[in-house]
Amino acid sequence: RRTAERFALRVAFAMALVAVVGCGSSQVGDRPDLGTVTGVVTLDGAPLAKAAVVFKPKGLRTSRGFTDAEGNYELIYLRDIRGAALGEHQVYITLLPGNGNGVTPLPAKYNAKSELTQTVEPGSNVFDWKLQSKP
Repeated sequence: RRTAERFALRVAFAMALVAVVGCGSSQVGDRPDLGTVTGVVTLDGAPLAKAAVVFKPKGLRTSRGFTDAEGNYELIYLRDIRGAALGEHQVYITLLPGNGNGVTPLPAKYNAKSELTQTVEPGSNVFDWKLQSKP
């Protein structure tokens, strides 16, 4: 449990740092082709609120989003640019500190040792994640 909490804190800190500082060029012409990504995250069949959803492609900028009270998320590539780079992504889903869900930490197969992958295609992509608290 402690490892999962540390991982969640690191992810939250990294996201906050990127949001404040930014990284790479902010010029729109330098970005790769993007697809929009939305979806719903559930845990044991119930919406998962206050979770971070991170799509990490090889060699390109990471996209991230946060779930709302109904488990809905939308990925942001950079500041106000929505979407994720086209192609294969490793996906990480973790609970944010202080989420108040009253649930145990997510299994490592969803975050620290993620087994989740997804391919982003041009246009609109909808990826729902049906997580289970027990392996």
